[in-house]
Amino acid sequence: MRNQLLSLLVTNHFGVLMRVTNLFSRRGYNIKALTVGETENPEMSRITILTEGDDNRISQITKQLEKLEDVHRVARLEDGRHIARELLLLKVSAPEDDLATFTDRAITMGARPANREEGSLILELTGTSDQVDALIEAARTAGLAEICRTGATGMQTGDDTLA
Repeated sequence: MRNQLLSLLVTNHFGVLMRVTNLFSRRGYNIKALTVGETENPEMSRITILTEGDDNRISQITKQLEKLEDVHRVARLEDGRHIARELLLLKVSAPEDDLATFTDRAITMGARPANREEGSLILELTGTSDQVDALIEAARTAGLAEICRTGATGMQTGDDTLA
């Protein structure tokens, strides 16, 4: 089984997200990550779902999503034809000298300090899943205290649009 990122254009009103997630639940499909946000048109929202399965399962999920009344479009974000990013907020608790060393390392990995107080540091990173995973692993040896991670959100490259 492989991971697949799906992008849905849906009507922006109460209950749509529940109907989409219920479809996954009823069919026994796993949602590994989920992000939702209003689009350039306030009457529409974009739902980005990271799921897993072989080509047959992903095709079945796509067909079932397309049958939902409030789903206007479903796109499989294919490798090499999309940009996907995650947001990570990561807190490290350690002595000040260790925090300074880790801050320098985290900055070289693309993170930005978001907050620093005595004995703790919160970093922000927007990047690929691999970049987020790498910073988390680096923080484990530096005093990882807490993580808050969004799911991936993605957009097709080139002239392709969801709308």
